[in-house]
Amino acid sequence: MAPPLRAGRRAGRQAYGYRPEAVEHCQRVDLTPDLGDGLLSNPANFHAVEPNPTGRRIAFAFFLALTITGQIIAWS
Repeated sequence: MAPPLRAGRRAGRQAYGYRPEAVEHCQRVDLTPDLGDGLLSNPANFHAVEPNPTGRRIAFAFFLALTITGQIIAWS
């Protein structure tokens, strides 16, 4: 597995995360949300967010869990 990238300006690069080679042989899924859609993603999985060419992207983070009864609970 490729080592993680570090934040910084080395060689003109500003990035966090992993090199694309880390997942080059894995299944890829592309999602294109419509206006007003929300996407939930497990941040423990490799993922990338491409720049939005047509407008603003709003992101926020919080914790979700399922109770033993199947109820979704959220906290920050």
